[in-house]
Order: sequence, then structure tokens, then C-alpha cells
Amino acid sequence: MESFASPEGRLVPALRLLLVTILVLCSQHTTGAQLPSADLVVINANVRTMTGTNARAAAFSVSGNRITAVGTTNLIKTFIGPSTRVIDAGGRLVLPGFNDAHVHFMAIGNSFSSIDLRDVTSSSEMTVRIARYARFLSKGRWILGGHFNNVNWELPDRKAIDAITPDNPVFLYRSGATTAFANSLAFKLANVKDDAADVDRNAHAEPTGIVRGDVLKKIATTVPANHTKNWPAIGETATNYAASLGVTSVQDMHSDDSREIFRELERRGKLKTRVYDCVPLRDWKKLRDARLADAPGSMVRDGCLKSFSDGDDESKAGLLGEITAADKAGLQIMIHAIGNSANRSILDVFEKAENANGRRDRRFRVEHAHKVLFEDLPRFSRSGIVPSMQPFLFAGSDRSHYGTLLKLGAKVAFGSDASMVDLNPMLGIHAAANAGPESISVYEAVRAYTVGSAYAEFQEKEKGTIERGKLADFVILSDDIFTVDRKLLQNVKIVLTVVDGKAVYQAN
Repeated sequence: MESFASPEGRLVPALRLLLVTILVLCSQHTTGAQLPSADLVVINANVRTMTGTNARAAAFSVSGNRITAVGTTNLIKTFIGPSTRVIDAGGRLVLPGFNDAHVHFMAIGNSFSSIDLRDVTSSSEMTVRIARYARFLSKGRWILGGHFNNVNWELPDRKAIDAITPDNPVFLYRSGATTAFANSLAFKLANVKDDAADVDRNAHAEPTGIVRGDVLKKIATTVPANHTKNWPAIGETATNYAASLGVTSVQDMHSDDSREIFRELERRGKLKTRVYDCVPLRDWKKLRDARLADAPGSMVRDGCLKSFSDGDDESKAGLLGEITAADKAGLQIMIHAIGNSANRSILDVFEKAENANGRRDRRFRVEHAHKVLFEDLPRFSRSGIVPSMQPFLFAGSDRSHYGTLLKLGAKVAFGSDASMVDLNPMLGIHAAANAGPESISVYEAVRAYTVGSAYAEFQEKEKGTIERGKLADFVILSDDIFTVDRKLLQNVKIVLTVVDGKAVYQAN
């Protein structure tokens, strides 16, 4: 029972649920009634529910897109019916899905618009790189870029590349840009015959994939002109990549209105990530007048505004006016701030806006909150301002005070600032757990990436923990990050990602 007790000694939901389920089972035994079967159960797991420091379970059940019970494997097995999907975790660690509180989502997808092969030194390495891109790209999207130099190594066979890119045309330039490599799908889309001039052949008179001259130009002109602005395809790539890293929710700071793109992906069954989509602060009136319906568990939400603080007195006055008006309209405001004056300035503005509009649960956010003066740190918890921080982005800096902020009671949220750096949460957890004097425990780092980031977007009642009634967003990891050497945290991989009760990524 100890693992089900909260730090304050109160019964947490997992224990209450266990007691209720025991009563239900007793009732079933005496009446002969059948328990409703679950759609999905996870058994034999090392579940860290994140509801408390030592809160654990071995199994849980899911019906629809919600967690319905958490407890022992024997208990949860009673919810298995003829159509229940059973996931045996084999003792692996299970966590709530990671929620990245600061990303530029379309930029993540666009980072796959061109592959850089300049540092490739072998045929096998080139094949692996191309296969990785193909894994995340939407069907039909081109794999472009290249700029490889294969003076000292042989290119992979075109048929080998065809096998890993059946749905994606490949067109990659050699360094110098007078020669390129193309797969069979690129040949087909460009209407290039295998016997065309300017197509290299091997000893058996088969095209190698190397093209020059007119054939190169013909394939080049076949590439869609909107390759880097095909937002649905770019968004699909981003969500595929997020799923592979166990990121089940993101808070998009890209300051573009992508709500309809994400909603269309959701309608097509292509959206694997919950998105809280922010628009520029200057557009607060447009957002106020065109909000999405806020249904519980929505995959796409809005209501957030993003801007920038540079600490300048003139811009401070302008920010105060816009923030006060947007806050009065009930919108959430997030301001980028790096540096002593920028952080102090926005803390001043936030406190003045609250004084003007009165106290309420508004959750103003400082994005980055990097290089805050030590004497300003208590203002975050005192004023209920959320520091939204990116440990990996500022790894090695001595001015990321998340350890101190947590001790002071601030509601810290973690993210990455991808695509500035990689989206992988393991990099952020590794950085936060190895940050010298500001190092925090792995539990605290995971909590900032789950509970903290859910709180930062007003969603702590919907996600961030594994407990009854929460959304069924969770991940299974290759290793137990609470017991592995802290220096090896960044090597831990995702085995399975589930969003909304559906598996959206499985390793291998």
C-alpha cells in the first residue's frame, strides 16, 4: 500500500480505484454480473503513474480514449474480453506520454524536406539515412537534398533504395550538382525511360540510379514547387516523428495559425499528436472572435498567444497594453524572454496586467526564462507565472534555474524548442539531470515533461498522469530511466507510443 500513498499521506486515485474495484469484484461474485471488457489493457508493466514520487502500478485498462482502471496485473486481467487488445509490457517502464511545452511544429516537419549527406562515408550509411527519412515522411513526399561525395565509396544499388522507399520518390544531388541519384519512383513520375540517355548503367545494362544532363533536369522539374510549403504533408511528417519519440502532445509556438491544417490531419486520421496551437499576440482579437470548440480531449486546441520581450522600456509599454487587453479576453499569454532585463521586464508587465484585471487562474508563461536574476526567481511562484524551459537547448549554461525554481514552488514546464534542437525528450531529461548545481531528479524532470507541461496548458485534469479518467496517452520505454546511469539517459528509446487509446508508433 505504501506505493499508493501521496507525500501528504492521503489516498491517491490509484488506491481509491483499487478499493472500488475490489467492491465491484465482490459484487460480481455474489450476483454473477459480468464486468465490462476494456478495449485495451497493459499488463506486467513497471508503471510510474506520476501521481506521486513513489506511485506505481503494474497494469491499467483503457476504454475508448480514456484510462478506466489502474492496479495489479491480476486485477486488470478481469477486464479482458474477446476483443480486448492485450499489451504485455514484459516489465518495461510505462510513463504518461511526453508533452513538449515549446516547439515549432511545422519547422520540425520541414527539417525533413532536405536530407544532408555530405558527411556520409559508405553505401550502408547512405541507405540508413534515406530509410530514416522515409519512415516519417507522408506517402508521395519527395526525399531531396543529398550533396554526397562518393569518391571513395560505391553508391547503394538503385533497387536497394527502391525497397526502402516504395512510396517516396528520391532525388539526391552529388556534390557539384551536375550529377544526381534517383530511385525508380522518381524515374516513373518524371516519365524517364530506363533506356534514356544520361542514365548510368552497370555491367548488366541496368540503370544504377545516377542521372545527368537532360534526365537530371527532367526529374528536377518534376519535384513539386510547393515542397517546403505543403503544410499538410509537413505536419504529417512532424506528427510521425513526434510519435517515434513518445511525444504525445505539443504546444506550438510557431506563431502561425495552423489550426485548420491540424484539424484536417485529424479528420484524415493522420494526426498522432495533440496540438495546442498559438498565434501572435497582435492577433488576439482574431483569436478571440474565432475560437475552436473546447471539447474535452480535443486533439487540436487554441487560446494561446505568443510574443517577445527584449527588456526595452518602449516595447514594455506596448506589451502591457496588448497583454492586459488579451488577458481580459480570457486568452493565455506566453512571452519569450532570455536575459536579465527581458525576464524582469515581462515579470513586471505580467504583474501589472494581473493588478489591472484582477486575480484569476490565468497562467501567464515566460518562454525560456533563461538568465533570470536570482532575486527575481521567487516572483514565478508568488505570481503564479509558469517558467516554460528547455534544458537541452541551454545545456551547459549556469543560468537555467529550474532546480531553484522547483524548490521555490514554481510550476515548471519542460520542452525542447525544436526544431532549433532535436525534439527527443530524453535529451532534455538527460540535460536536466546532469546540470551541476541546478540538477534535478529524473522524477522531477519527467514530471516537468508531463504534469508540468499539462498544467502549463490548463490540461492537468486531462493528461500528464496515468490514472482513471485521464486520456490514454502513454509510452513504453526500452529501459527504466529511474534506475539507469544518469549519463546514459539520452540513449533510452521508445518501444511503443499510444495516443487517444491507439498505438501510433512501435519500434521495429
